Amino acid sequence: MSQAQITPITLRGAAGKLAGWEIEPPAGVQSRGTVLLVPGFTGSKEDFEAMLPLLAAAGYRALAYDQRGQWQSEGPDEVSGYAMADFIGDLQGVVDQISPDEPIHLVGHSFGGYVARIAVVERPGRFRSFTLLASGPSSVEDINFPPPQLVAQMVEAGGQELIWQQMSNALFEAGQTPPPERMEFLHERILKTKKANILGILNCMAEPPLKDPAALRDSGVPLLVAYGDTNDLWAPSVHEEFAKQLNAKTAVFHGSGHVPNEDVPDQVCAELVTFWKEQA
Repeated sequence: MSQAQITPITLRGAAGKLAGWEIEPPAGVQSRGTVLLVPGFTGSKEDFEAMLPLLAAAGYRALAYDQRGQWQSEGPDEVSGYAMADFIGDLQGVVDQISPDEPIHLVGHSFGGYVARIAVVERPGRFRSFTLLASGPSSVEDINFPPPQLVAQMVEAGGQELIWQQMSNALFEAGQTPPPERMEFLHERILKTKKANILGILNCMAEPPLKDPAALRDSGVPLLVAYGDTNDLWAPSVHEEFAKQLNAKTAVFHGSGHVPNEDVPDQVCAELVTFWKEQA
């Protein structure tokens, strides 16, 4: 059986072109539907590079994209162009472009989960399922992250290079030493992500993405809360309580941190496929 290949695609956003990746199931593999993966703060479609071929091999057409102003996607230069409604509008538009007639499976990583959960509440009929991947209740309480307003002040003063220094220091403190080419990519990505995107997302993070989790719980969309239990931004107990509030299933990746999609992509994909098959 031939190996499926990731294909770069261009999607339409309300503020310009959105860079995306798409992969189809290999020939001979039964098609099981479409999956969209949404990256988080300072992230991009590359955060799902290891997952996409695994999902395709399981029969899913899988796509990911850079949110507006991230990495290779266009976006405004003004912070005002990065309100939560702007990110949600782009996501809804992407869903309509990639699957106009059929609902899809949606996965939101970290801040991508903030955007995605509101999209699900707004248009539940467009989604077969929704997975919060390392995406806790908020960035205001019960999170190992400085107050977003404080980070925004630092970015205003130091720009993207300051964020890079903080990120690279955190990697080394956690005992993680990515290969030099990976570090080079991460550095280039943060420098090419618009400063307005970073500040806009920090503004969005300054309040909970949903004031009442009941809105997501009552959407009727099957929910999965998936997270690592080691050095995530939210403690396992926070994810567990959030899942209870949502009446959601859970998947725990032992020994993984905030990016199980990169740490243990095979485990993440296995849990997702099991969850999705239950909705078939």
